Amino acid sequence: MPLPQPTLRTMCQALLGAVIGLILLAAIGWWLAGLTPQWYQSAATTDAAASELGETAEYRLVEEFQKIRPEEDVWRLRIPEEAINAWLTARLKQWLAGRGVDWPADTTFPQIHITPAGIELAISTGDIGHRIGRFRVRPVIENNQLKLKAPTFRLGRLPLPLPTDWILPTLHESLAENDDLAFLATLLQGESVEAAIPLVDHRHVQLAAITLEPGACIIQASTALDQD
Repeated sequence: MPLPQPTLRTMCQALLGAVIGLILLAAIGWWLAGLTPQWYQSAATTDAAASELGETAEYRLVEEFQKIRPEEDVWRLRIPEEAINAWLTARLKQWLAGRGVDWPADTTFPQIHITPAGIELAISTGDIGHRIGRFRVRPVIENNQLKLKAPTFRLGRLPLPLPTDWILPTLHESLAENDDLAFLATLLQGESVEAAIPLVDHRHVQLAAITLEPGACIIQASTALDQD
C-alpha cells in the first residue's frame, strides 16, 4: 500500500535534512582540523631568544642532574613548557643528529602544552596533510616504573579524539630503530620502563613522581649510586 503523499514528502524532507546536517558537520570538522591550536607557536631555529633559552634550559637540567646529593635527599625541579619548547626548537635537531637520526624535512619541530590532564605534543607533517596533529599522554610513575597513560590524538582544534591505532605503529617503528630512543617506543606500546636516568659517573637519578600543572611539570627525584 503506497504511503500518503504528505507522509512521503515529510520522509524525504527529513532524509534531505539529515544529509545536509551530516555534510555540514563534516565540513565543520574538516575546518576545525585545519586550524592551529591557540597555544601552538612555532618558532624558527634561528630565533636568538629561543636558542638562548633552549641552551640555558639544557644546561640547567644537566646541572641539576649532576649535582652531588645525599641518597636520602629528595629534590624537586620545575620545568616550564616555555623552556621545553625552546629546547625542541633550538636543540632537538642537533641532539638527534648526534645519535644518527635526521629530522624529516616536511615536519615542523614539535611543541608541547602542559595541563593537569596531560602533556600534549603538537606537530605538523605531510603525513597528515600538514595539519597540526596533537598527541596527548599523562606520564605516571608507579613502583619506580614510568608509564604513559590515556593516549589521545586530535587534529587541529577538532575536539573529538581520533583512533590512535594508525599513528602509534608508525611512531613505534621509527623510534625502535635507534637505541637511544627505543625507550620511547616501549612507552608508546603501553608498556613501562624503569624510572631512572643513568649518569656518567656510575650514579643515576631515580624519578619518584611527575606532577603536572598549567604550563609546567614538576619532577621529584633522588640521586643514588648504581648497584653493581
